[in-house]
Amino acid sequence: MARLNKDIFASAFLIFFSIVMYIASNSIIKLTVSKVGADFVPKLIAIGMLILSVFYLISSVKQQIKSKSEAASKITPEKENNTEDKKKISPLSVLLTVGLLLLYIVLLPYIGFLITTTVYLFFQMYVLAAKTERRIVLFIGISIGTSILIYFIFKYVFYLMLPTGILG
Repeated sequence: MARLNKDIFASAFLIFFSIVMYIASNSIIKLTVSKVGADFVPKLIAIGMLILSVFYLISSVKQQIKSKSEAASKITPEKENNTEDKKKISPLSVLLTVGLLLLYIVLLPYIGFLITTTVYLFFQMYVLAAKTERRIVLFIGISIGTSILIYFIFKYVFYLMLPTGILG
């Protein structure tokens, strides 16, 4: 019960913080005439944080209502073994993820965004997926599609260039 109250307070604090952050980002001075100014990313983060915090609040309230109704009906739920429900994180996958991130950062300026991001996303999905859920063709498609989508969003919406590397 105390955990649920903490979740509600945390989500309310995050909602308040995101609103303050959005209001504060209006005071950022724009030094360019482009559509995307210095205030764009802080506003984008504040809006994203607000949306996620609202979902967090709704989820916390639903959990509290559910726990109160279970307590009122005096139905004690069976003790579940949480270790079976949760997927154990292996230290190897953590090390591989850190290694992949470092390799991505090092190779990005030399190889370029499209190739490096596609390869990184593929290997990251492969490392994080369970052995029974590794679908290589799907991972390749998602990696290529996501990289191209992000590249075009940055180039044609934000008017920002990403490292081209060997393709440039």
